[in-house]
Amino acid sequence: MPNVLYTEFVGIDVSKLKLDVYDTKNNKYFSVSNDKSGIKSLLKQIKPAACQLVLIDLTGGYEAQVTKAFALNGYNVHKAEGRKVRQFIRSFGQKAKNDKIDAKMLTVYGAKMQETLRLHQHQDNQLQELVSRREDIKAMLKQERCRKERFTDIAARRSLSKVIGVLQEQLEAIEQEIKERTNKDEELKEKAKVIKSVKSVGEKTTMTLLASMPELGKANRKQIAALAGLAPYANDSGQTSFKRRTTAGRPVVKQMLFMCAMVAIKNNKDLKAFYERLVSNGKMKMVAIVAVMRKLLIIINHRCKLFYAQRAVSLT
Repeated sequence: MPNVLYTEFVGIDVSKLKLDVYDTKNNKYFSVSNDKSGIKSLLKQIKPAACQLVLIDLTGGYEAQVTKAFALNGYNVHKAEGRKVRQFIRSFGQKAKNDKIDAKMLTVYGAKMQETLRLHQHQDNQLQELVSRREDIKAMLKQERCRKERFTDIAARRSLSKVIGVLQEQLEAIEQEIKERTNKDEELKEKAKVIKSVKSVGEKTTMTLLASMPELGKANRKQIAALAGLAPYANDSGQTSFKRRTTAGRPVVKQMLFMCAMVAIKNNKDLKAFYERLVSNGKMKMVAIVAVMRKLLIIINHRCKLFYAQRAVSLT
C-alpha cells in the first residue's frame, strides 16, 4: 500500500471571469472572481497545509494569476491538464458537467493520482510572455504575407504592406526587448551563453528555451525530453509492437529545435553521423530528425546542469 502524501484537496475550475472552488477539508463549494481581489479573498479562505494539495485547471492562460498566487504563498500546487482530467472523469461514468462538478472532480483526481502528479514549481520568468508575443506576431506576419501573395487589388495590397511593415517593426522591438532583459539578469545572461555554446543553437532558439523551458538544468534527461514532447512512448499490445510516437510537449520549443536539428545535420559532424546512422539502420528520416532534436536538447540540458553546479559552488 503506497504512502498517502495528501489528505486534503482543493479543486479550482478556472474560467475567464471566475474561479469555482471545492475544498474537501470543509466539504465546501464557493466561487470568486478571477482577478486580484477574488484571488486575495480565496487565499484568506484556504490556509496552506503540508497535507493539502491544490489542483488548478489549465485553461489557456486564465489560470496563470491564481497559480502564481498560490505557489508564492507556500501552497502545494498541481496544474491539472484538462485532457487527462476529462478522461479520468469519464472513467467514473460521470456524464453531467458544470463548473461545480468539475471543481469537485479535480479533488477526486488529485486524491487518486497524487503519487504520479508533478508539483508546480513557480518561476517568475520575465521572458515567457515576450516570447509568446513574438510567436503571435510571427504568425500574423505569415498570414498577412500569404494574403498579399493572393490579392491583386492595388489598394488591398497597399493596406497589407502597411500592416506587414508595422508587424515587422513590432517583431524587431520585441526581439530587442528580449535581448535587453536577458542581459540585465545575470543568471539568464550566463545561462544564455551556455545554451548558445552548443553548436547549431542560435540566438532566437536560446531565448525561446530560456523562456519556455525553465526546467533546463534542473530536470533529468528523460524528464526534459518528455516536457518538450520529444520522448517516444511505447505502443505495444500482447506480442505486437507498434511504432512509438512522441506526443504533447511545447510546440514553440519543438519548432525551434526542429530548425536547429536541420542545421546540425548539415554542420555538426557528430550529430550528422548520428542522423546518418539512424537512417542507414532503417529509421524514417523524420524519426531520425526527432532523435537529433532530442539529443540536442539533452546536450543543452547537461550543460545547463553543469552551469548550475558551478554556480552553486561559486556562491558558497
